[in-house]
Order: sequence, then structure tokens, then C-alpha cells
Amino acid sequence: MDTTNPHSKATVAATSTALPALAEFSADMGIEYLGVIDGETTLRLDLRQRHMSRANRVHGGVLFTLLDSALGRSILNALPEGRGCATVEIKVNYFRPVQGGCVTARGRMRELTRSLGYAEGEVRNEEGKVLARASGTFFLTQTLRQEDRERI
Repeated sequence: MDTTNPHSKATVAATSTALPALAEFSADMGIEYLGVIDGETTLRLDLRQRHMSRANRVHGGVLFTLLDSALGRSILNALPEGRGCATVEIKVNYFRPVQGGCVTARGRMRELTRSLGYAEGEVRNEEGKVLARASGTFFLTQTLRQEDRERI
């Protein structure tokens, strides 16, 4: 069974039997959570017309969302169950445009402190070419969901 190709059904079956639900926003975009493959949180998106900019290229915000989700999930995977995180900042470098097909985002947790997590990742096309790379910092929370705080 070849699990090196993140697009293959064998890879998905080998990495997880019960995939956690994505946030409604990510699900609405069409993002699929493939699980942790080779220590990297892996997401996939089959590109559609709704993901395109007016120039008929994938909108940069789509790739940003994929990277934010992959990096954030890589932090969550390293935390005890019930803990959460929130994006503090993300730096994205875009390297080449993409006009269709399937893209895969992979995120790797690199560092955890008591209050922050740091992760890196990239988005690749079906040929394995890097489309974008990102690094991000995430605030670690005691619970996954945060209630609104009272204003003083």
C-alpha cells in the first residue's frame, strides 16, 4: 500500500479511520482533513471556480486559509485534548499561481511554549511543486472554544 501520495485513497485509509470534523467555514470551502501523514497535518482541496480570483487563478486567500488551517491543526495535534489555539500571526510567501486541480497543504508544529505555538507548512500542487509556504504563531488556550469575555 503506497502512502507517500497524499492524494491517494490508500494514504487516507492508512492515516485515520475517523477524521475529526472541520469547522463549518473550512467545510464550506471544500477542505478535506486527511489526517497526520509522516508527522504533518495534511489537508486537501479540489479547486473549483468559486476558489478563483477575477484573473482566473486561485485567490491568495484560499491558499492562506489552507495554510492557517494546516498550521493551526498541527498545533492542536500537539496539545492535550480539550486545549485550543488561536492565530496570532501568519507570514505567507506565494511562489506560483495555480488555475485548477487538487492542492495539498501540510503543517508541522515546530515549537511549543507555555503560551505560544509556532508552525510551518506549505501548499503543493498535484505535481509536488510548492505553491506557497507559511510560518505562523498561535496563542495557546486552556479550552478549545472561548466564551466572549466581559468588557471592562
